[in-house]
Amino acid sequence: MRHIREVLRLHYSVGMSQRAVARSLGLAQGTVSKYLNRTRRAGLTWPLPPELDDDVRLENRLYPPPSDR
Repeated sequence: MRHIREVLRLHYSVGMSQRAVARSLGLAQGTVSKYLNRTRRAGLTWPLPPELDDDVRLENRLYPPPSDR
């Protein structure tokens, strides 16, 4: 979760491109893109709301259990 928080901070607060964020954190650009897409789909913005300071809550929001279809 630490990487996700840092990706969001660098991209939205600092204004770094996905490529620059990936280089800065030593991540693949696809990973950065995946994190940003997950946060968008979860309806989250930066800064994250205070109730998501807990890593478990953030993880549950970004990686919900599969639906029972």
